Amino acid sequence: MKIAASLIVLLCLSSMGWTQQRPDDDREGAIDQIIELVSENLEAEDLDFTTFLEDLDYYYNRPLNLNRATREDLQRIILLNAFQVEALLQHIQTTGKLKAIYELQGIDGFDRQTIAALRPFVKVGEAGSRPALNWKSIKEEGKHEAFVRYQRVIEEMDGYAPISDSLLLASPNSRYFGDPARILTRYRFRYLNNISIGVTAEKDAGEQFGGSTNPKGFDYYGAHAYFGNYGIVKHAVIGDYQVQIGQGLTYWTGLAFGKSADITGIKRSAREITPYSSADENNFMRGAATTLKLGSFEVTTFFSNKRVDANITTLDTTDGEDFLVSEFSSFQTSGYHRTPGELLDKDAIWELNTGGHVRYIRDRFQIGATGIYTNYSGNTAPYTQLYRKFEPNGSPFFLGGVDYQLMIRNVLAFGEFSQRFDGGTAFLNGAIISLDPRFDISILHRHFDPTYNAPRSNAVSESSRNVNEDGFYFGLNAKLSTSWLFKGYFDLFSFPWMRFQAKAPTKGKEYLAQLEFKPRRNFSSYFRYRFEDKYEGFDLGGQPTDEIGLRLRHWFRLNWQYTLNKVVSLRNRLEYVHVDLPEGDAQNGFMVYQDVIFKPKWPAKYEFKVRYALFDTDGYDSRIYAYEHDVLYSFSVPAYYHRGSRAYLIVKYDLTRWSDLTVRVAQTFYSNRKTSGSALNTINGPTRTEAKVQLRVKF
Repeated sequence: MKIAASLIVLLCLSSMGWTQQRPDDDREGAIDQIIELVSENLEAEDLDFTTFLEDLDYYYNRPLNLNRATREDLQRIILLNAFQVEALLQHIQTTGKLKAIYELQGIDGFDRQTIAALRPFVKVGEAGSRPALNWKSIKEEGKHEAFVRYQRVIEEMDGYAPISDSLLLASPNSRYFGDPARILTRYRFRYLNNISIGVTAEKDAGEQFGGSTNPKGFDYYGAHAYFGNYGIVKHAVIGDYQVQIGQGLTYWTGLAFGKSADITGIKRSAREITPYSSADENNFMRGAATTLKLGSFEVTTFFSNKRVDANITTLDTTDGEDFLVSEFSSFQTSGYHRTPGELLDKDAIWELNTGGHVRYIRDRFQIGATGIYTNYSGNTAPYTQLYRKFEPNGSPFFLGGVDYQLMIRNVLAFGEFSQRFDGGTAFLNGAIISLDPRFDISILHRHFDPTYNAPRSNAVSESSRNVNEDGFYFGLNAKLSTSWLFKGYFDLFSFPWMRFQAKAPTKGKEYLAQLEFKPRRNFSSYFRYRFEDKYEGFDLGGQPTDEIGLRLRHWFRLNWQYTLNKVVSLRNRLEYVHVDLPEGDAQNGFMVYQDVIFKPKWPAKYEFKVRYALFDTDGYDSRIYAYEHDVLYSFSVPAYYHRGSRAYLIVKYDLTRWSDLTVRVAQTFYSNRKTSGSALNTINGPTRTEAKVQLRVKF
């Protein structure tokens, strides 16, 4: 703790006396800030930001022409809320095309911070017509990109340690089949937002490359061919894709953001059909899908049939060699196939999804209707847990939903109703209201029956699933001055039926208050307080009980970042967590880090990013999540817990105009532990070192 306090003082002193200049527009810096904003409340280490990162990188390399942008183009960048989008479109329609980017300052809702964040991804050009879609344009303007990524943990883990044949025979799941390297390779061709063709291949650490378990080489393959935004064809894709409809209550695949300091994030902007090029092996569709624009109507249809991993409980023999899964206990979403047990779960059942969505759009009003059919080749095993009483034991699932969106002056209303035909209902309704250019509020009410169950539902909620929940959310943005901004929300929620680790109906609440200070372009800071209380079940002496207790969490964060000059940028964070556990114990957690981003003028081919962090927590319950810089198209939001330090170094080198090499080395040292990791990933020592190398070629 003394070391951390000393470091804070040094960081504050180090920022004094430097010449302050505004840096050139920077892709990585702009993207990093956006990712950190949207991920700050997503407390998970395995989130897939690939599609999100691809879009931002695409618009950085091909800035969106604001004079030619459609409403959907502006929504796709996600930097603008619905009111800003409408204000911009109305301004262009009324006064004519923009002459310069800073003309945005005269439009309601646009401040200098918004413009600064938007600037790397947009431009002001001639209105004109969009580029022609022909073979010449495709050949000249189309962009190819390919990369290969290699990563591994340097230290030996138990799953890779030598073992005798006799011990392995007695315990076959005690070792991984493959080596500790994770290898990801991808190729993608893209022409504007009209054409995309991509192929992805990956093997995880511990999986074999080739051999008896993966005779085709990589463990996972994905591919897509996409065509869209031409004539009546808005989207058409064959292969891998994602579907996003309404507010995510009836059907939504891919990443979706929820509660955060950005109160407008509670409203989803569905993109219907998007091609999929990530390596997440679960959260996507495989088949074909289309969206057609027919006047004021848009008609989306999709079909997907793919194998998914599941824990098998019952097998039926068909012909003596082949087996048919008749029952499974749960889905496996890790994507790992490293041991005999994990291989048994691989591609265990078929998942069939088909459905459609019809949407009517008229000016600022739209309404849509959805129908979904989902079926699995086996049934789930009968549930014995009382909290799962209302969950279906089999399939198929029939779901129907209605979603809407309406903007009247300064009020944007939205919502969705969903019905499982053999079960319960769910609905949510919300509004974002601009009371004044300086004040915005957001309201969201949600209700999910305990009997509602939608396999691909992903709406805003407190729980990870849209079931057994009632909630009311209120958010406020207040621009106190040109330099000060307040953001905050409170969320009240309850669970009418039992849930995991809670053998009774429970309730809770969450508050967030954030004060931001941005006196100039090269400096910004904020202080955040977040509080949550929630009734949960707890253990006594390591044994589960039927008792319910209140878990209280307090988060305190001070974050500041500043650009010293065109070469060096600094980012700092201090965070403290206090947790009162339902067992009556308490935990505390502390973290401080320093980021340095160094982009020398000469040689300009190099770029460096460094972080050094100190952390001290009493256990996993007081863990602290922090976004980390990574190689392009990768992402890292690890949990800091126990006591120790963590550091990483990223070096990017532009080999040529069309290729670059990025190396990332990260190391965690635990000062109060003799081992790190768990199970087969245990390292017999306090240090864990991760190395990652990525080579990218674009032409």
